[in-house]
Amino acid sequence: KEYDCDSLRNDCVQDGGRRPPLLPSAFAIELEKKSFTNGKEDYPLVKGLYKDAFEERFGKATKLIYGMLGWGDAEAAQLAEVLASGAAPRLETLYLHRNEI
Repeated sequence: KEYDCDSLRNDCVQDGGRRPPLLPSAFAIELEKKSFTNGKEDYPLVKGLYKDAFEERFGKATKLIYGMLGWGDAEAAQLAEVLASGAAPRLETLYLHRNEI
């Protein structure tokens, strides 16, 4: 399937859409609710990979774009928790336009 900007955005917001980022600690809690084909053996690996990727990406981010995702107050609060944690120290621009906050 080929995407243009509008079709990609539409796919991101249907069926619950793109969720706000989770702090690694919150991700670990969500991960506990999941099952792996190898049982829980993969849990530490996945938890560590998420934490490393989260810290690298948010640590470098200067702009975050979360516009037109159909987010409400709950999603805004989740994002606020991430930002209040200091996870994005270089952040200069945050786009939240056309959400339902």
